[in-house]
Amino acid sequence: MENFYKISKKIQSVIENILGKCSAYLMIAVTLFALAEIIRRYILGVVFEWGQDAVIYMMVSSVAFYICVTQVNRNHLVMSAVLQLLNAKGFHRTVGFSKIFVSFFVSLFTGSLTYTSYSTIEYSIQISEMTESLFFFMWPFYFILALGMGLMSLVAFLQLIEDIHNYIKGDHFTAEVEAATDV
Repeated sequence: MENFYKISKKIQSVIENILGKCSAYLMIAVTLFALAEIIRRYILGVVFEWGQDAVIYMMVSSVAFYICVTQVNRNHLVMSAVLQLLNAKGFHRTVGFSKIFVSFFVSLFTGSLTYTSYSTIEYSIQISEMTESLFFFMWPFYFILALGMGLMSLVAFLQLIEDIHNYIKGDHFTAEVEAATDV
């Protein structure tokens, strides 16, 4: 089980470092581009016809990358006040089981979204679907969303195994509830 924990932490660390940085740089770039578009529109009186589509495309792509990073940090779907209250009242089994349930549900839900996205991506390629400005293809956008969801499913699955193992070991009796958890 130690090897699993090492591999799991390594995968989560790589995802957090790479996707976190990609998301941050993409968000900075799109913010600067949006500001340049504002200056071009209201001061110079000209715009790129595809500028609005590019901003939306890149901003949502940045968020799609970062949702996986929030799952790595267990900051997605935060309800830590409830868990802290349950833990303080001695409902340790309920807290441990809740973490297992949420990890399972997140993994199943995002995994099913990833699985069903294949047909959307394939259909988008077949019909050559474009953005409103007819400048960008939509399939890379759908692929980025599917990639973010798929990696989130992987991370939640790894966390599910960790949560089950910790529950079996009885760690839920001694573990402190984090200020931010996935439940």
